[in-house]
Amino acid sequence: MFPLDSTVFTHLYKNHFTHLVNSITRSVGCREAAIELAQETYIRLLIHRDLTSVTNLPTYMFRIGHNLAIDYLRSPTGKIENLALDDEQPCPLLQPDELASLRQQCKILFNVISSMPASCRDVFLLRKIDALSYREISARLIISEKTVQRRLVRAMLHCNHHMNHLFP
Repeated sequence: MFPLDSTVFTHLYKNHFTHLVNSITRSVGCREAAIELAQETYIRLLIHRDLTSVTNLPTYMFRIGHNLAIDYLRSPTGKIENLALDDEQPCPLLQPDELASLRQQCKILFNVISSMPASCRDVFLLRKIDALSYREISARLIISEKTVQRRLVRAMLHCNHHMNHLFP
């Protein structure tokens, strides 16, 4: 029986990472996929609660990795060698200039949100980032739903005004 302390799993993972990746690589034939599967193995170890029947934790970890490798090979998207490569297909990754522009826009948006009055900013973030309903925001901030709506409208107008001013 092993304690449910994450440091035990972290130590185990660090000590056996290379061997685990090599083992999974032999199964799936792709080192990058094996690294991802090894990381998933660690996550599964951390979230598993009942380890009373486990007598050999390293073996148990390798069994999880092996099972994930089998699942990976069964998955139609897991078989990388079956993908047809098309030279005409555009790269799905952002180009450096697109990435720089996006980072600049995010920085500007962050500054615009930071410049909002705190009451509007709180409602805006709870709605747009945390995806809470008006009722949930109302309960969390101890204000009426009507106030939530008004503050959200003010926050949206604030963003719209500043973003339109910067990007006409």
